[in-house]
Amino acid sequence: MKKLALLVVLLVIVGGAAFLYYPRGASLSSAVAATLAILNTDITAQRGGTGDFATALDGELFASGDVVKSSENGRAVLTFFDGSTLTVETGSMVKVTTLNRLDTGGIQLTIEQTLGRSWASVSKLKTADSKFEIKTPTSTATVRGTAFETIVVRRPDGGVTVTYKTDDGNVLVTADAGGQTSVTANTQVTIDQNQPAPNASTPTPPGPGLRLTAAAGLGFAVMSPTGATCGSFGNRAEIRGCLVNGNVVTIREPVAGRYALLTTAAGALPNATLRVEALRGTAVESTQTFTRNFAAGDLVRGAFAYGAGTPLSVGAFEQAELVTSVCGAFGTGRIFSGGTLQERADLLSAFGNTNHSADVAFIATQAELNSEVARQLAASPGLPVQGAIVTVDPGGLHFSAQVSTPLGSFTAGGDASLGQVGGRLTVRVRNLSAGPVPAAVLDQVRSQIESTVLSVTGSVNLTVRQVALRNGCFAVLGATR
Repeated sequence: MKKLALLVVLLVIVGGAAFLYYPRGASLSSAVAATLAILNTDITAQRGGTGDFATALDGELFASGDVVKSSENGRAVLTFFDGSTLTVETGSMVKVTTLNRLDTGGIQLTIEQTLGRSWASVSKLKTADSKFEIKTPTSTATVRGTAFETIVVRRPDGGVTVTYKTDDGNVLVTADAGGQTSVTANTQVTIDQNQPAPNASTPTPPGPGLRLTAAAGLGFAVMSPTGATCGSFGNRAEIRGCLVNGNVVTIREPVAGRYALLTTAAGALPNATLRVEALRGTAVESTQTFTRNFAAGDLVRGAFAYGAGTPLSVGAFEQAELVTSVCGAFGTGRIFSGGTLQERADLLSAFGNTNHSADVAFIATQAELNSEVARQLAASPGLPVQGAIVTVDPGGLHFSAQVSTPLGSFTAGGDASLGQVGGRLTVRVRNLSAGPVPAAVLDQVRSQIESTVLSVTGSVNLTVRQVALRNGCFAVLGATR
């Protein structure tokens, strides 16, 4: 990790927004695409619907023709430019058949799902010509703002059965063999291959659930054991079966395990509470209440365990602690977020030498990255770079700088996706540009950056499981070797 600061500076100098990483013939940005967030490892992607599947990274962009596939251990979320999300569960495959940003500001999106489960949280469509639909081997689901689950099962006899479960809004399901069914909130419909749609949907059987209720003015987000997040803070609804209604969040059929919790308040809140209830149908079988005094701007990290036995259970809250960024809230085990970037990198290395197979999280904020870049540039007066800026968001790390050369001064900039390949932290640079520098040269620079990062991170005593990108920060989550 000794070269951490140097790598940051190197990325800033050669970043970009015009050189094509994706072989499309035009640049791609999150304003017209879908951004990938990987919740669990083993997510692969195919570009343009052809060629081999390759390991996908956090922050990569997807457009028409691209395919996302999850293994039996993989989960991911696609966030579209209008704010709608599609959570891709384990053992699933989805294709972005069509993704267009309309001149009217709307979206036209068609997803083809051939296997597994997905959870769609669809923003209310802005224009009459907007469209959000999911095509399966038996039918098509069309919505204008709703939350629903799509389950595609391939039977042993080779046939396909598809079930749609609507949690909010209305889903219009049209069977390939004819007929339509309106699937309203808390109902479902199942359509077999070559069979028409039934006349009506049926009620979704009552089952276990979680309900989180926060005091007025208290924002919160909860991360499930699957890595998906849902809550009023950040306006995320990635967890399958999760609905946000003001200060109340409900989760249908939650998985058992540890739920990380982030709470925050814009203003001072004395004795603010957050109540968590385990439900079976409408009956409450267990409850816990978290109470704390909040100062304005506090970010508080906590967690609780949910048990799916009989009765359902909510465990006592873990001891809460203040964190400095959203990214520090959802790590497990030892959190490395204090001191300079280099100091915490050295602490992580030392910790790994004496603590094996321990959960750890390395946190870096946008402000810290920019501070380190400024320090490195000040320490290198001969370097012809000024105004270097790093920004971090779910679309990755973005870089820009003014570079002086014998050919003149120009702006260099670029983007980078982060993730793990084989348990090693990996950077994939895209959209490089540097004034008059030819694309072929930039391509060589990109390859050099990516190989250098791998050589450095490969020497770190850390197996990476996930990289979480948020606005203003990122977290590298994993375990020491």
